[in-house]
Amino acid sequence: MTPAPAGLDETTRKTCATAETDISAALKEVAEAEKIGPPAGHSAVSAQYTAGAATLYTHAFTGSDEVNGAVKGVAAAMTDLADSWARAPDKADLTAARDKLKAACAAD
Repeated sequence: MTPAPAGLDETTRKTCATAETDISAALKEVAEAEKIGPPAGHSAVSAQYTAGAATLYTHAFTGSDEVNGAVKGVAAAMTDLADSWARAPDKADLTAARDKLKAACAAD
């Protein structure tokens, strides 16, 4: 587990930890769904990204606007991937949003 960043209140630190756990769990489920292959796998992957985004929205809100915005960014990137999976998925937005969340959670 990553050490708790200094300067964030306890609720925000817990939110960051929960968000990272939720993201990791969602990406594990996505990886499993990707193994199914097309065409059924496309629906399964889309469903896992949607579920991951929904989980983030239910667990990850705090008094930090920066962290809230970063969590919303990851959830939005997951939703976008869910919507576009059958076409040509690009994980760059999710990677960038997740990096922004990590930076927000490391803020002093």
